[in-house]
Amino acid sequence: MHVLGQTTSTWKAFANRAGWSISYPAEWSIGTCRSSKDPTAPDVFVNFLPPAKRTADGSVMVEHLASKPSDTSVDAWLAAISRTANPNPRLNEERLTLDGLPALKARYRSPFGNDTEAVYVVSGLETFEIYFSGKRPGVPVEKLGNYATYEKMLGTFQAKR
Repeated sequence: MHVLGQTTSTWKAFANRAGWSISYPAEWSIGTCRSSKDPTAPDVFVNFLPPAKRTADGSVMVEHLASKPSDTSVDAWLAAISRTANPNPRLNEERLTLDGLPALKARYRSPFGNDTEAVYVVSGLETFEIYFSGKRPGVPVEKLGNYATYEKMLGTFQAKR
């Protein structure tokens, strides 16, 4: 496969102990929350960062969110978690499947005028968020230079069943 001048066969694979994995471009770096020294720890979010000169064009974050209550339907949970995980105004949403799992894609607008996109995925009772954001106010998220890479990364996402 070919993405933005690069084949995905040169990408690196990353696995987190929360039960998810994803592939990302080899020239991108990994960062974590709270300056964790272990990005594979299940309780940290993981940032996938493009080279410094391309950060305004978007980066990707993956996070293990709260577990779905066993007495709540997947549809109700996706609706609830997409509203609590991101309080910004929602522009649109779309139901989809990711790695054969139920998912919801939602687009938001920050108070600074930046569009962001999140895909919420449910595997059993586990919930994951794959989040894309850039730093170009007024530019639709799909027009950001790294959006196609984010979409390709989504296609590599897997969750343990």
